[in-house]
Amino acid sequence: MAVTTTNTVFCRDIVPLWDGMEFVVDGNSKVTAENGSMLEPKSNAFSLPHISTCPGSTEVCRSGCYVHGLQKHAAETYATYVQNERTLHRVLMSTTAASRSAKLLSDYINANVTSFRWHVSGDVFSIRHAEWISTVCELAPAVNFWIYTRTFPAIPYLEARNLAVNISADSANWHDALTAHEQYGHRICYFTRDGSVPQLPEESVIFPDYNLRGRDLAEPTDAEWWQGLDIGAKRMVCPADFFGQSESTRCGPCKKCLFP
Repeated sequence: MAVTTTNTVFCRDIVPLWDGMEFVVDGNSKVTAENGSMLEPKSNAFSLPHISTCPGSTEVCRSGCYVHGLQKHAAETYATYVQNERTLHRVLMSTTAASRSAKLLSDYINANVTSFRWHVSGDVFSIRHAEWISTVCELAPAVNFWIYTRTFPAIPYLEARNLAVNISADSANWHDALTAHEQYGHRICYFTRDGSVPQLPEESVIFPDYNLRGRDLAEPTDAEWWQGLDIGAKRMVCPADFFGQSESTRCGPCKKCLFP
């Protein structure tokens, strides 16, 4: 099923479980990666409600979260995130149900996509959740998975070899994020609301808030914020966020966050 809202195409598929339960796998023009195209994306993400499933969230990320807009403009899609959370809590209550649901979700992933994103909305809410994610990844070894997380205590449990773990950071959790990077080696993905950016490790990615982007300019690079960045920081900026999405400017062609 595909729905177009503003300039983004949203899609979703049902993964039946048992006893009337199901997971909903969704996707959109940006995150579809190499699965389909911008105009015809394939579902390749598993999401949850924002903030309530984000134990490591900060005031900076909560106030600037893009999912506020998604909740408003793609309400049907957001409703599936609520459904996913309810179902996930149920299956995580027992080892048998957790294993069975992981197998059913991985079967869908193996049959349909080559790259898969955890949490367009939401985050890892427990260690058991992190272990379940790793199990799904391990059951689909040919698929490239990626995730952004602020749940730093869960990082050691996100251990599947085919899972790219991105440490989400902003000015409020910067020091903890840097410590996690130094301890585990995963890249930092830094969200800036006010335009300030610390000295980031190599291979980091910068996500600018809406007011910093150059999409409304004839030449996006004329944006004042962009002009103030050094060449190293410019290379780190997420192209799809700053320049706008196109067939060549989305998660698949970019790959900044997709691989360990």
